[in-house]
Amino acid sequence: MYKEYHALALQIKNLNLGEYLEFGCGDGGFLDFVLAQNSSYKTITAVDINPESVDKAQEKLAGHDIHFIVDKKLPLDLKMNSFSTITLSNTLHHLQNKESVFAELKRLIKPDGEIIITEMISNELARPEQTYCRFHALRAEVDRLHGIFHETTYTANEIQEMISEAGLRIRSKAILLNAKEAVPDKIEVAEMETIIDNLTQAESLRPEFLALEETARSIKAHLRQYGIKRPRQLYLATTTY
Repeated sequence: MYKEYHALALQIKNLNLGEYLEFGCGDGGFLDFVLAQNSSYKTITAVDINPESVDKAQEKLAGHDIHFIVDKKLPLDLKMNSFSTITLSNTLHHLQNKESVFAELKRLIKPDGEIIITEMISNELARPEQTYCRFHALRAEVDRLHGIFHETTYTANEIQEMISEAGLRIRSKAILLNAKEAVPDKIEVAEMETIIDNLTQAESLRPEFLALEETARSIKAHLRQYGIKRPRQLYLATTTY
C-alpha cells in the first residue's frame, strides 16, 4: 500500500527516529515501510490491541529488533518521555477514545519529540479514490455490525481539528498523493468485486443485509466505471509545545 505514496517516502527519509514508537502497528505494513526508508532509530517499539495482527507484524519484521506490545489498556507500561518519534498511520478512525490515546502519546513523547500522523482523507478526491472511500465505508459498517469500532474516512479539516483539540501543535503538513495510475483494470476490478461480495454475503442472515447488498452494487458500478486506488493522505508532523 504505502509504496504507492512516493511523497510519503521522502517525508519518512527526513525523520530522525531515535527512540521510535509505532502506535497501532497492525500487521506491520507501515512500520516495514518506515524502516525500509530510514535507519536512524536507536530502539523500536510497536503497540497494537490485536494479537493476531501483531503476530503477522512479528513475522514480517523478523529481521529487526522490535519490542512488540499487545495491550488494550492505557496508560501503557512505558516510562514518561520515552520516545523521540511516535507514528500513527491510518489509525485515527479505529480509535474509540481518541482523547485518552492523545493523552498517552503526549505522556510518552519527549519534550522535543515529534508525533507523526498520516491518515487517508475523504475530501477533494478523484473518482478512483472515491471508490476506495466508499468501499472503506462499507467495510467499516460491517465491522460495526460485529461490535468493532470503525469510523469512516475524515476530511483533512476534521483531522486537523482533532489534533488541535488534543493540544498538539502542527509543525508541518502535506497532502500526499497516490502515484498509482488511475484507470480501471479488469483483473483488479474482478478481485475487488469478489472481496465486496464476500464481505456482504457473510452478513446474509442479518436484517441489514439488503441495505448492504444495495450499497455493494453501487460501489461495484462505480468501481467498474472508474477503477480504484487508495486515497490521498494527510501527513502531519506535530509537537507538544
